[in-house]
Amino acid sequence: MIEKIIIAGSGGQGVLTLGMYLAQIASFEGKNAAWLPAYGAEKRGGPSFCSLIISDREIFSPVVETPDTLIVFDQRALDNYAGKAGPGTLVIENSSLILEDRVKGANKLLIPAGEIAGKLDEIRVANIVLAGAYAAAKKIFNTENAAGVMKEMLGKKAVKMMEKNLAAFREGFAFASKPAERI
Repeated sequence: MIEKIIIAGSGGQGVLTLGMYLAQIASFEGKNAAWLPAYGAEKRGGPSFCSLIISDREIFSPVVETPDTLIVFDQRALDNYAGKAGPGTLVIENSSLILEDRVKGANKLLIPAGEIAGKLDEIRVANIVLAGAYAAAKKIFNTENAAGVMKEMLGKKAVKMMEKNLAAFREGFAFASKPAERI
């Protein structure tokens, strides 16, 4: 098994955190993971993306040219990375921030991650909504392990943020589990 992922958005949206989170879950489950972050010089708002490879074999390079999954947080990310999507790529789009869909011929999951996070009164968990959607769509992780890794990553924030993050993960998972949401 090998899963190549590109996650793209803007600084401050949790793009790199999402990549690190998925890599940590893979590692916890005994899989190999290679995570390569990249971001602009701006603290917030500049381009941000990461490549992630999850495999049951050794990984020789963290660079992803054609992803199996492309997760995009906003319009700029979609515009910049849509060309990397191949015919078999699953494209997970945060439809809350994408106004014009330019990806043709791909398997798509449109999820209003920002709106779902807003209903949970914590916009910062939109990335975890996307994590839940990814977990439901790809079925390569045990959801109980995802919760355990989340608790580890949150550390001291766990008491305050754990419930919101778990709720965000569950909401994303439930949304992506509905067959009607896939295009």
